[in-house]
Amino acid sequence: MIILSNCLTETADEGCLKLANSLIKRIKNKQKDATVITYQRESSLSDIHLNINKLMLSSKLFSIIRQKNEPVLYVPFSARHNFSALRIFILSLFAKKGLYAVTTLNRPYNVFGKIFLKLSRAQLLTFSRDAQKAHSDIVGMKRVTYLKTGVDTDKFVPVSAEVSSALKKKYGFDSDRPVILHVGHIKQGRNVAQLMKIDNKYQVLLVSSTATKNDEDTALREALTACPGIRLIDTYIPNIEEIYQLSDVYFFPVNQVANCIDVPLSCMEAASCNKPVVTTDYAEMKEFIGAEGFFFIDTFDKQTINAVLDEAVNKKGSSRQQVLMYDWNNAVDYLINTIN
Repeated sequence: MIILSNCLTETADEGCLKLANSLIKRIKNKQKDATVITYQRESSLSDIHLNINKLMLSSKLFSIIRQKNEPVLYVPFSARHNFSALRIFILSLFAKKGLYAVTTLNRPYNVFGKIFLKLSRAQLLTFSRDAQKAHSDIVGMKRVTYLKTGVDTDKFVPVSAEVSSALKKKYGFDSDRPVILHVGHIKQGRNVAQLMKIDNKYQVLLVSSTATKNDEDTALREALTACPGIRLIDTYIPNIEEIYQLSDVYFFPVNQVANCIDVPLSCMEAASCNKPVVTTDYAEMKEFIGAEGFFFIDTFDKQTINAVLDEAVNKKGSSRQQVLMYDWNNAVDYLINTIN
């Protein structure tokens, strides 16, 4: 197998990058003879690093694909998805053993993007039912594979109430008050301003990166930082699982298309630690409607937010059981068998 990607990096701090790095690392561990070709970004996983133009027109790349004569797994960064459709078409002309392309965001394609996808004859890999349907409408159901994935259930594990309390103290929280957690970038489209409506009986923890995209996002960061009930951590946390384990509820307010990857990794990781998840019906989250440990919200007035959080804190539920099927190992085994 040949794996081609511009997503590999040693500092994966964004959903698409985290998903790509986790997926490729695990494939490489299971299939040692897989060849990882990177462009733009380079990492320790790279077997070959190439300078490739935006249209993927590279005689060196095409020569490697022809010589190896193996299936190609293409994992592009999610930005400019219509250009990705063109690149998929071009790559498919040379990948005679088959091209498998990953799509992490369910964005609508323009007419040219749809044409290139259809003409490519590539197999498309999606991570939500919504994305499966949207891509099937373009290329047909037989050319779309839906993968349930997104969590390391061996790393993100439940801990006892005593350990959770100790972790709260370790990170400077009051062990007697519930912690509401959100992990992700601070940007307007992610709807994180809703965190400022949470009652002060809760401790709110927002874990994010230092980067902001524009002035609006900078203003949002300043507002969140100034809110007395919110604590922001924007430095690297080596044992991120401890952050989930100390929390009492995970809160995911994202409701606008393409503001998060189709399978929100943070929700999966929180649930894997058996934490209640308060969420919208964004993308793959729809699969958990009615599931134990998941609490859905579609109205963001202060009273509703806090009522749902109260319910989650008091009712809890076994959210871990709901996400075990999304373990990376299951998805990688299925994917390797599919491609080979």
